Amino acid sequence: MDFFDGLTFSTSGSEPESVEYIHHEPRYYGIQFNYSGTLQLRIDSGQQFEVSGPHVFLTYPGHYFEYGSSGSPRYHNYICTYGPRIQRYIDGGLWIIDPGAPLIPVPHAEKFLRTMLELMTLIRVPGLTAPRAVLLFEDLLLRIREATIMEQKHLPHQAEQLNVLVQKISSAPERNWDFGNEADKLHVSHAHFRRIFKEITGLPPQQFLLHNRLNKAAELLKLTRKSVKEIAALSGWTNVYYFSRLFRQKYYISPIQYRREFHS
Repeated sequence: MDFFDGLTFSTSGSEPESVEYIHHEPRYYGIQFNYSGTLQLRIDSGQQFEVSGPHVFLTYPGHYFEYGSSGSPRYHNYICTYGPRIQRYIDGGLWIIDPGAPLIPVPHAEKFLRTMLELMTLIRVPGLTAPRAVLLFEDLLLRIREATIMEQKHLPHQAEQLNVLVQKISSAPERNWDFGNEADKLHVSHAHFRRIFKEITGLPPQQFLLHNRLNKAAELLKLTRKSVKEIAALSGWTNVYYFSRLFRQKYYISPIQYRREFHS
């Protein structure tokens, strides 16, 4: 598939408790995503910008970037790349360079984060197809571009409460979550709860829960020697065969193969 050529991924990372302050002139082109916490940014010793919450900015060679927190932790994610394909993004307006307004608010921040984490998994595990990684990277760039040209929709007034719930689910997806009960807590119908939950996260509640359970299982496969059956149970599944089928659908390999590929 030659139409996916011209892009090489160099580094990536996800740091939920980052307190580092970066000073550098990048060698590569990067997507930098502040998922939560306060972020300060200055380019070429110019104006200092400060924002809180989900914002994204792009880093690129030829300019000096200073960014980080003022001491409090923030959740930072980054993916860096290089290659001739980047110039096509710049020429086509997909890679936005605007030092005067570098920080872009991210609608559907949870969905943006999921895509970044999925891309990190693809580029770190040997043997997985590169074209899908390029597609996910371009999907991120397209969302950034859309965020700069489209007026954001008004969020539901329950957004703050929903964001708290989203964080709780992400932290403990193995729990037996009752979304009907969560809807009652917000004093909304179950159908309306599902609608506004999807507006915030990009996924219906049950799909969001399954996604986070699979993420937890993937981390346990990388970081522990527990059996697949144990990991399935710790991630919220009672049926290991159902878990394995969903895992293969998401990561394109079985849990055992995922562990082998990662540690190879």
